[in-house]
Amino acid sequence: MAIEEIAIDNFRNLTHVRLCPSPHINLVVGKNGSGKTSFLEAIYHLGTARSFRTAQSNLLISMGAKKFTLYSRIKKAGVAVGVGISREKKQIKIKIGNHPISNSSKLAEILPVQLINPDVHKMMEDGSRYRRRFIEWGVFHVKPNYLTMWRQCTHILKQRNAALRHNVSLNELALWDDALCDISQHVNEARLDYIQRLYPYIDKLFSKISELHPITIALDQGWPEGSKLLDVLRDNRASDKKKGFTHYGPHRADLKIFFGNVKAKDIISRGQQKLVTALLKVAQTQQLLDSGSGSDPILLVDDLPAELDRVMMCILFEEITSLPIQSFITTTDLTSFPIVGFKDAHHRVFHVEHGSIE
Repeated sequence: MAIEEIAIDNFRNLTHVRLCPSPHINLVVGKNGSGKTSFLEAIYHLGTARSFRTAQSNLLISMGAKKFTLYSRIKKAGVAVGVGISREKKQIKIKIGNHPISNSSKLAEILPVQLINPDVHKMMEDGSRYRRRFIEWGVFHVKPNYLTMWRQCTHILKQRNAALRHNVSLNELALWDDALCDISQHVNEARLDYIQRLYPYIDKLFSKISELHPITIALDQGWPEGSKLLDVLRDNRASDKKKGFTHYGPHRADLKIFFGNVKAKDIISRGQQKLVTALLKVAQTQQLLDSGSGSDPILLVDDLPAELDRVMMCILFEEITSLPIQSFITTTDLTSFPIVGFKDAHHRVFHVEHGSIE
């Protein structure tokens, strides 16, 4: 799968862009503030209907414009399909082919995007939501019914939290406890199965890098290991009622990343953290390609060389260029790239200046 054509109008500082990218590697070169990241953000928006930089969608519209429009022609399994998004300040319209859709998750099925940017190390350093997002991205694309299960789980969680705040009877609360435990079992099994299938790819990848081996991962299910969720919910009803929300469950799941037997973030450098988390996403991408799901992701890589030394950069880009997928990689300086990795690859170079891309 690849983007054959992309059109961008009034998105950030990109007022009028038309490109036909390479189906493999696309290098996007320009000074800071020229529009490189905005270009990747537009592609990301086409696959998610959201930004990876801001939750305020009105900030994505070019100054002085009333709306932005994005369009891409995507070739998947030999068939071309158009994906378009237009957004005004309070309204979004999405079309796949000529059909309007209201569910943005359909975009992810048509155009799965994997992002590696300068914030990638937050998956290791910061809150568990970054690591849950990593898990959710992978499970969503390899297990067709996962999204339905997760939506059902979040609905039940909201209902249980409302019941806690309104001090309902123990019998009514017990009904929500049972429902939450039932769906949580299915969600947890899907996540565990995914992590088990992903791990061989991680082990194979990091076995090539002696100073970062063994990197291992494990799923923290969101409640104490060895305990039944129903027992945990009952034991914590008093504290849940006091706070007005559910403390334990699949919504509190986490991904543990170890170097040997120690949490990786505690002993490896910032540059190594960035390399590890970027390579975890590469492993995830490779696993998805081999899963037989038919979802070939597009890889977006934004300004990573800024904090990677030459050796780390070569390792990362060797793995990226070996993936049989379309990628878009930005940099301020083309000479900073390990160009040797691209010598046998079909690639194009685009230059960005003042919101114009050629």
